[in-house]
Amino acid sequence: MIRAVGMAGYDVTVIRTHGLPGTKEIDGYSKYVKEYLFAKEPNRDELISLLLTLKSSREKTIIIPVDDYAASTIDEHIELLKSDFLFPSINLEQGAVNRLMDKNLQKQLARQTGLSVSEGWVVDIKNHSYTLPSDIVYPVFPKPQISFRGNKRCMRKCSNELALRSVLNEVASQRDCPMLLERYIKIDKEYALLGVSNGEDVVIPAMIQMLESGKGPHHGVTLRGRILPSHTQEGFINQLKQFVQKLHFKGLFDIDVYESGGVFYFNELNLRFGASGYAITASGINLPKFFLDSLKGVRWNLADLSVKETYFVNEKVAYDDYFNGYLSLADYKKRVSQSDIKFIESAEDNGPFKEFKLRSFSIKGRLKRYIRVFVKHLRS
Repeated sequence: MIRAVGMAGYDVTVIRTHGLPGTKEIDGYSKYVKEYLFAKEPNRDELISLLLTLKSSREKTIIIPVDDYAASTIDEHIELLKSDFLFPSINLEQGAVNRLMDKNLQKQLARQTGLSVSEGWVVDIKNHSYTLPSDIVYPVFPKPQISFRGNKRCMRKCSNELALRSVLNEVASQRDCPMLLERYIKIDKEYALLGVSNGEDVVIPAMIQMLESGKGPHHGVTLRGRILPSHTQEGFINQLKQFVQKLHFKGLFDIDVYESGGVFYFNELNLRFGASGYAITASGINLPKFFLDSLKGVRWNLADLSVKETYFVNEKVAYDDYFNGYLSLADYKKRVSQSDIKFIESAEDNGPFKEFKLRSFSIKGRLKRYIRVFVKHLRS
């Protein structure tokens, strides 16, 4: 996102919400970063207070959230922010984006557009207790009904009530969280569709097929993928465009779908750019720039949005799999060498890659990896 916005000619201030205050991750070494700040999640008031210090007296400052926590925080404070900032929203209605983060609501709206979705049941966990619906059909796949209120650790196949209660009891011991239980469907292929909407026009230039997923802390995040031109599934993509148009959302988005038995199923809509979005940017279509242009009232040129079939790798996900013992060094290098697009390595912006190599493959980095794998082996 830093590169996409920087290449569009904007100054970039990063607000990091994870990690330790005073530290800088590799993204901070991009040549486009003018300022690198910190506001620890989940302190929403701290994030908003910091944002308010960044407003400009000359023009409105643009905010681009890159995760659900940031997106939901901005949406909760639209009335406070709208006079000095521009950001994604649904008709500048406070709380509208957060309501749309409800996965059960998304599935209802997707059905109305003619999209295929799996059957589901809602379980509301309150005060460490819950009641299971009597008509659940197993196996099911539980997930937080609203992403930022849960985590991915609870997302796993449950073949019976005993397995499901084990997951729900774990969630209930930690927090109140409405859960969506989706009827389990065997997934043949997984896809992400990155796009942008100005409230009327919707652009989805390609499909991204997940070829390999990360493990451990990056479970479910694309490690290696393939970009497929939109004309390969034009009818289905037009359905998704109609779905987004009906929402009147203005901003960047990411739709997760999967294929089973030749049928595409809508999985969920993320109202921010997804982790694989840079693959589209590096292919020559800068969707964040489209969003920035729309905020300034610039009309989009939709004449040539074609991309070629291309392979990419997220080196950070691949390295973390190597660091945690899921990949050998040879496996890591093979995945990088087989990919046309790299997420960290860039000839035009080489600061992050230089820092990445220094931290990851120095003697200190290799020693940390050895200790990590050794301790993991002892525990197993």
